[in-house]
Amino acid sequence: MNFFKPIALIAGLALAGGAVAQSQPEKKTLTLADSKSYTQQPIRFGVEKGFFAEEGLDVEFTDVSDIPTGVATGELTFAFGPTSVYLRAAALGAPIKIVSSAFRSKGPFFLLAGKNVKSFADLKGKTVGNAIAGSNMDAYLRVILRENGVDPDKDVTLFAAGTNQQAYGALISGQVDATIIHQPFPALAELEGEGKTLARGWDYLPTYHTGVLIAGNDVLAKDPDLVERGLRAYFRSYTYAKAHYDEYIPWLQKQLHLNPEAVANAIRQEDDIWDNNPAIDRKAIADTQAVEIALGNQDAPYDAEKFIDERFIPKDYVKPFSYPTRPAGSSN
Repeated sequence: MNFFKPIALIAGLALAGGAVAQSQPEKKTLTLADSKSYTQQPIRFGVEKGFFAEEGLDVEFTDVSDIPTGVATGELTFAFGPTSVYLRAAALGAPIKIVSSAFRSKGPFFLLAGKNVKSFADLKGKTVGNAIAGSNMDAYLRVILRENGVDPDKDVTLFAAGTNQQAYGALISGQVDATIIHQPFPALAELEGEGKTLARGWDYLPTYHTGVLIAGNDVLAKDPDLVERGLRAYFRSYTYAKAHYDEYIPWLQKQLHLNPEAVANAIRQEDDIWDNNPAIDRKAIADTQAVEIALGNQDAPYDAEKFIDERFIPKDYVKPFSYPTRPAGSSN
């Protein structure tokens, strides 16, 4: 009997086991902002599916009042938010970089009119919610109004009605007659008979860049692997959610305390701009700055390249840039 064969086999198995162990990524913690927004739910969905765990990541969610500061100080590994605001923060000295476009980068905003407004003409003399003055939602609102013959500075009274539930509450209470707002509230308003959509933002500013992910300079320098793995899991989660609406929408409906039909309608009404493309569109960045300058939100173009770091973008998800076109028969 050859005793060397079983010994060699055991040794081989031990080496193979060691190789498998070595192939497992080092366990790390990814810290993200705790958001109840329905558009951020694919992250939690991805956590439940195990996509982050497969990257060796534990995900912790934390409440942060100021996202750029949270990112700059390392309290957050990376975060989602408005391109123009984050680019401005970086240009003014915040130690942050844009590391990727978000799961979508085109304006997912709806001009939602209340019960007494049937058309743009009806808005004259009325009060319109503009979210936060100087925000990208405010920019979209001003462009939409002007393109439909309404002067935002003369024909209406703009009111900082906030976003999401706050903006919807202002509309249905009559505090404002219309408001710029995110889903799922336009879909909810239609179902509840509280209002109707007058315009979709991306029909008016198709190349205005609205969503990026930012990370702090310190995190990028000290733990780039964490950022790279986090971005992979992020885009895997969003891509899977969109590709599996039959699984994702029922899951989402259970998370949100809203009319389930409104949740499903909201997701589908934004489907054409949910593109899951991490690539950063320089044309869109330039167009965005041009709009911001025209609106008086910044004085001159920033050198965006100084504030972009694309090294960690998951290449498997990169695709050609595409721009939505305005539907036939829409206003203007």
